[in-house]
Amino acid sequence: MADLCLHPQYTTRCLVHNVIGHKSPADLELPWFAYAAIDFLEEFLQPQMTVCEYGSGGSTLFFARRVQWVFSIEDNPQWFNVISDQLRAKSICNVNLKLCPFDFKNPAGFENSDYLHAIPRQRFDVIVVDGSEEWTRIRPVCFEKAQTRIKKNGIIVVDDSWRYPEIRQRHAAKSFRTFRSVGPGRPGVTSTDVYFY
Repeated sequence: MADLCLHPQYTTRCLVHNVIGHKSPADLELPWFAYAAIDFLEEFLQPQMTVCEYGSGGSTLFFARRVQWVFSIEDNPQWFNVISDQLRAKSICNVNLKLCPFDFKNPAGFENSDYLHAIPRQRFDVIVVDGSEEWTRIRPVCFEKAQTRIKKNGIIVVDDSWRYPEIRQRHAAKSFRTFRSVGPGRPGVTSTDVYFY
């Protein structure tokens, strides 16, 4: 509640998304990010852009409605089916959703996994580092990989960034910005970092 007092512009959305409607971010076609980061992305995204994301969900549909092409990497077979069904039901055809199962409770060998290396060799305008958090090193390792695939003037988005201070300390970006606020499907405040290249 304190965050909504400081940022009243998010009150209506928070109530509609989290209390009254209580839909998942996938149903809302929204990333599970801070509203402040979603607002930034609404302004930043252009129709000719390409996006890659570690972790599918509402963000997949959100990006697909706004950019040319989305490549999404998912580890969970059940969630992969949910998002695949939503894409089909909504006739969204500009997404390549790739299933790369990995047991993050037993993360040995992640650095050589299909999940990590599923990102295509091309460069992207936007790369999202999200997905499973069952092992705390997933996002930092994915972030390092993402830095090798980001275009000049592109951005890398890291959700729940408060959990990963090491990314803020060791990156090759020109700058980064932290967006902190409530968001869809969240009981409280989170932070979403955007790294500018």
